[in-house]
Amino acid sequence: MISIVVICHNYGTFLPRCLESLMKNKQRYLKEIIIINDSSSDNTKDIGEKYSRKYKKIKLYNKRFKSLSKSTNFGIRKAKGEWVTKIDADDYVSQNFLSGFIKETKKNFDFLWGNVIKVDENTNKKEIINQNFSKYNNFYKYPHGSGTVFKKKLWKTIGGFNENLFYQDDLDFWLKIKKNKNLSLKYLNVANYYYRRHSKNMSKNLIKKNFTKIIVFLKNIL
Repeated sequence: MISIVVICHNYGTFLPRCLESLMKNKQRYLKEIIIINDSSSDNTKDIGEKYSRKYKKIKLYNKRFKSLSKSTNFGIRKAKGEWVTKIDADDYVSQNFLSGFIKETKKNFDFLWGNVIKVDENTNKKEIINQNFSKYNNFYKYPHGSGTVFKKKLWKTIGGFNENLFYQDDLDFWLKIKKNKNLSLKYLNVANYYYRRHSKNMSKNLIKKNFTKIIVFLKNIL
C-alpha cells in the first residue's frame, strides 16, 4: 500500500479535485492521504477538515513551516506505508495512478516514475510529457518532482528533502538518488499524473528557480 502526501499552501480552490481524484483509486492500494496545510490563509483548512471527516484514510495537519521541503519531510515522517508519493494540491491523478505502479512495488526497486500530462488552465490543452530518462547516464534529465513513487527507506537513506532550499528541492532529491549506486530506479511508460499550469504556480519565478538549479547541480556534481 502507498501513502500519499499532499502539500497545500493557499490551493483550496484546487484541493477538492485533487483529493477526489486520489480517492477514486483502488482503496486496497491506498494506505492513507496526508494533507499538510502549510500557512494557508484561504479555505484550505476547512476543506481539509471536511475531507478528513468524510474519509477515514485522509489526515490533516495544519503547520506554519512556510516551506515546501519542510512540509514534505513532515508528511513523509508521518507516513505509515512502505511506499510514498508526493502530490501537489493543485494537480490531480487518474483512477489508475496507484495501480499503474503497484506491481513494480513488489519487485526490487526503490524509486518509480512515469510520464506526466501537462494541463494548461487557459486552453485546457493536455500534453503528455515523456519522462523516459533511463537511457541517459547524466544528471540534467530528471522526472517531475511530484507523482513519483519511492520507498520511505530511500527517503531516510538520502537524508530526505533539503530544507534549506525554497526552490528545486525535488531536483536536489533526484540528484542524491542518482549518486547512490545502491538504489534501483525504474521508469514506467504510463501517464496518470495531471500537472496543472496556472497563474498561481510557485515554479513560475524562473529567475530564482534557475539560479537555484545551478547551485544544486554544482553542489551534487562537483
